[in-house]
Amino acid sequence: MKLLRMACGLLALVVAGPATAQLTIVAEYRMGENDLGVVIGGPANAQTQPGAAGAPLTRVGSPVYSGDGAPRGVFSNVSIRFDGTTARYQGSVIAMPTDNFGVEAWVRSNSTTGNAQVVYNGNSSNSGFGIFRAGAGWGFLYGGVTLAGGGTVGTGWTHLAIVRDGGVNRFFVNGTQVFTSTVAPNPPSGTFNIGGNSFNSVEFFDGLIDEVRLFTFAPGAFSPTLLNIAERPVVPVPTLAPPGAVLLAVILILAGLLAVRTRP
Repeated sequence: MKLLRMACGLLALVVAGPATAQLTIVAEYRMGENDLGVVIGGPANAQTQPGAAGAPLTRVGSPVYSGDGAPRGVFSNVSIRFDGTTARYQGSVIAMPTDNFGVEAWVRSNSTTGNAQVVYNGNSSNSGFGIFRAGAGWGFLYGGVTLAGGGTVGTGWTHLAIVRDGGVNRFFVNGTQVFTSTVAPNPPSGTFNIGGNSFNSVEFFDGLIDEVRLFTFAPGAFSPTLLNIAERPVVPVPTLAPPGAVLLAVILILAGLLAVRTRP
């Protein structure tokens, strides 16, 4: 039995591939998938529930459930439609570092007029960070510091992400980096909002929002492949390189011989 355990342990080392970098999800809002009693076309719940992490958010105004979910990433068949006037979800500010973090969301805008807040952690006037629509362009905001970005607002679904990685801000549109800078955000304080701004009554988003995530990562460990933009993942079948296969065969043969020799 001891020999068998040793062989299994060696086998695990052979089969296992190199460890991949991982995100630590601080808050996730799938915008419907975790809510109970969803009716497509009906009013969104008084609270939208978090997914992997986070706290429930409270409804303000009249957001509506939509059956038009994000086209890629984690499978989605629900999103939430915001009206551009009063609708949003709000919660307590989320404790986050000011480096080695990211915010991402899938969005579909119905407007290119004015500025609109997609998702924001903090007070957009003087603290925190988030994703904005700035007229006909996409961008990120560090409250009281900068509003910058790139990419043109279209009529279809768009994946947006701001990642601060080792002191460098990287703004992604559909997985492609379109802007970089080094300016640092102020620590977030205030509230957390999706679809509107609790500190500015005119920055409400008109359109659909889905699959919102806030995350952190170890310094130097971020890769754009970790963003929620890939097709639904296929779990690979572990394979052995030729040296690994030879080593496994030797281990099993030795284990078998020793087992035979120690039989009573």
